[in-house]
Amino acid sequence: MVEVVRKLDKARGICGFECTRAEHAPLPGFSPGAHIDVHLPGGLVRQYSLSGDPAREDRYEIAVLRDANGRRGSMAIQDRVQQGDLIGIGEPRNHFPLDPQAGRHLLLAGGIGVTPVLSMAAHLHTLKASFGMHYCTCSREQTAFEHRLAGSRAVRATAQTP
Repeated sequence: MVEVVRKLDKARGICGFECTRAEHAPLPGFSPGAHIDVHLPGGLVRQYSLSGDPAREDRYEIAVLRDANGRRGSMAIQDRVQQGDLIGIGEPRNHFPLDPQAGRHLLLAGGIGVTPVLSMAAHLHTLKASFGMHYCTCSREQTAFEHRLAGSRAVRATAQTP
């Protein structure tokens, strides 16, 4: 179980959640690009990418795009999970790892797909590895993590109005 210690709007329709262990014990480590199972109200279980820095053991960060046409997970977490709530999670898993042998990385993301890429960028930055990142969104209002990426020379963000 983890406690939601912070819930905030990241962009239009995108809500971020920061979670820690209730007893403030370290969380299991994760590799860049990993995700966790999140146990939601109503018995739903959904997978969300960890968007925080893998070097931090004190919190997990996820972001969720509200999808009214989806399978109800995004609406359940956004509408029913609040700061201070305890939620169940699974161990981090990674089906989207960085190639440790690559001499340079080019990270590409669109919309909410930026979440696993953020942990990759944080990791590569910590390693002082060579990388670039391109992040495309439909509009500035839908650009999640804009404040986090602003000013980075390695990142190019593009918002395009449809």
